[in-house]
Amino acid sequence: MKSKDFGLALLYVVCAATARPQRKEEPCQAANRLLAQGQFEAARDKYQTCVKEGTPKFENLSNLGMVDAQLGQFREAISAYRQALALSPDNPQLHMNLGLAFLKTSRFDEAAREFSRTLVVDPENEKALELLAFCHYQLKDYELTALEVARVHNLKPGEASAAFLLGSAYLKLRMYDKAIPLIDQALRTTGSAETHAILGEAYLGVKAYKRAQAEFTKALDLTPRMPGLHAGLGTAYSGLGNTDQAIAEYEKELATEPSSFEANYYLGRLKRLSGDLEAAKKYLEKAEQVRPEDPSIVFEKAVFAFQSKDYPKAEALLQQVLGTYPNYSEAHVLLSQVYFRTNRPEQGQREKAMVNALGKEAQARQSSAGKDGQGYGGNSPDDVVQR
Repeated sequence: MKSKDFGLALLYVVCAATARPQRKEEPCQAANRLLAQGQFEAARDKYQTCVKEGTPKFENLSNLGMVDAQLGQFREAISAYRQALALSPDNPQLHMNLGLAFLKTSRFDEAAREFSRTLVVDPENEKALELLAFCHYQLKDYELTALEVARVHNLKPGEASAAFLLGSAYLKLRMYDKAIPLIDQALRTTGSAETHAILGEAYLGVKAYKRAQAEFTKALDLTPRMPGLHAGLGTAYSGLGNTDQAIAEYEKELATEPSSFEANYYLGRLKRLSGDLEAAKKYLEKAEQVRPEDPSIVFEKAVFAFQSKDYPKAEALLQQVLGTYPNYSEAHVLLSQVYFRTNRPEQGQREKAMVNALGKEAQARQSSAGKDGQGYGGNSPDDVVQR
């Protein structure tokens, strides 16, 4: 071929290549590319087209669920994950992602089921176990929470989230001596307002009121509007005998959280102790509206019944309280007085012996945790108040 002809041939090939249209990107490929680039809305559109036009594959449905979750569309994410699981029912990551979507929508029962299924296929999945424990915590099964998350903590003793969850579970179980070091460990790692608040609650549980005051104050400095902080600080002040400061803190809590059980309950209690029975009943009625049949409210009703010399009613109410919290010393004190007033000295002496035994146990526990203040003349209601 002559050079002139070669040049024409080369020009033809180049022009032909330029004129040929580029191959159109498939919707599934485009969706994967957009997902990798973090363009979630565009990726969702492509995945929807991909799923609609082609044979559904669990990978594409799973990715569609992931994109929906990233966009906060958890209802759609749940639907996509369920469709993906129909094609790959034993996929542990799909169960994990579906559990997370349920968790984001506070559907803790369903989330727990999915995390459990993850563990059936992948029993060494520590994150699934920790999330399962968190679900059980939200469902108020604190014994099961502690059992599950303790396994995670033993495997990863330095992990703050597991330490915090285990400490919180122990706190709910009133195992304060175990709760405090775990929450303190999490605090050193995170230093969040929530961690300071939880540690403050733990210190209230062992009547270490100065330490509780310090933790609630730190939490307020970090997050001034967090619900419950002024109520917790008020209880710490009450334990230290600073009644005026306690009342001021409870009133601050009610100014922003009028349905606060703790603020209404403790204000009612303080008013009763000061002799303002009308105000006491007003606050206690508000607290009862928030938590009907709460043992701490039942105890206050028993006090009013005792003061009005309705001893059978007081006894029945106190037995109700002790049926839920058998170690509540103040209820044993009042029940012993009921027995003495109704000419049952042997039963009264038995209750006094129980009070003495509980007092020695509490003193030992408080000493190990650093007790630094008594509240309400040594008779604290913290044993029955659930925060």
